[in-house]
Amino acid sequence: MKQTRLSLMRRTMFVGLAFLLSASPLHAAPETLYWEDLMPPEGEKALEEAYAAAAAAAESLSAAGARADAATSDLPEDGTPMPGADPDDPYGTQPAATQIGTFDVVEELNGKEIRLPGFMVPLDINQMSEVREFLLVPYFGACIHVPPPPPNQIVYVTSEEAVKFGWEPIWVEGVLETKRHMNEVGSTAYSLRLAKLEPYTEQ
Repeated sequence: MKQTRLSLMRRTMFVGLAFLLSASPLHAAPETLYWEDLMPPEGEKALEEAYAAAAAAAESLSAAGARADAATSDLPEDGTPMPGADPDDPYGTQPAATQIGTFDVVEELNGKEIRLPGFMVPLDINQMSEVREFLLVPYFGACIHVPPPPPNQIVYVTSEEAVKFGWEPIWVEGVLETKRHMNEVGSTAYSLRLAKLEPYTEQ
């Protein structure tokens, strides 16, 4: 009788364990995010206002540049710049490529394992075109040919192992943190510890 009860208990435990394993996966798949998911609800309006302010500043600089051109029309033909001027912009007429936007984040994403598409901007690169640190940005050329996106539209990615750099779009997976990273290339409002990197494909 005692042996029968023990056998029944073992079978019950086995069935219960099998049910738990089938009902809940050992490792949940990372949540797929897109760039708009990284911006808080009020962020879009703030970004529009920032772009409008930047456009107004650029227009003001352009007008100042026109006045500078008129004021310097009598300078020597060799184009001698004013003392202390930037050699690439001797009369200060070019608008600066300033990063706009905010560091506002979606706090609920902190510590979440996610999957996000984007493009790489290398911060360190070796002779084999491998990186351990890079910025993930939403569009090609960001931070290089054009001003950087807002901080909450850039993710600072670190990897324990060097990964191959490329210009093609990618998917990254890892734990996202609402942790700022200040950088001359482009400051970020998010950081991610890379767990997986793969070429971008449509879902």
